[in-house]
Amino acid sequence: MPVPTPDGWRPWADLDGNKPDALVKRASALVADQSVPLGTTESFPLPGVVTLIRVEPQVWGKDDKGNLVQGCFRAGSVYLPYGTGQGAGIRPPQVDGWSRAATILTVASLSVGTVATVASLRRK
Repeated sequence: MPVPTPDGWRPWADLDGNKPDALVKRASALVADQSVPLGTTESFPLPGVVTLIRVEPQVWGKDDKGNLVQGCFRAGSVYLPYGTGQGAGIRPPQVDGWSRAATILTVASLSVGTVATVASLRRK
């Protein structure tokens, strides 16, 4: 029997994009810690939204080859606030023209500075 979704939340969906690495690592750490009881929830802030991680029982898992297997497993489910529509999860930041130009100039400046430093050190 599946665990009901917490009130006011919805499961993270494929349309929301990939879960950020920091979120996945925190959920994995909660699941791996056997002192954390099933049903434990934790808020996890991301840019623009706060997610919810809940440690839940699950009747399937993956073996070391990635095959689905049945059993009793601990899982870290991730939820978004109910008001966020599908696809409104975390997306990579959009880079506008000014940001791109600033990034290019910063990289160019650091490269020139590095070359100048190396050249001055070789002269000594």
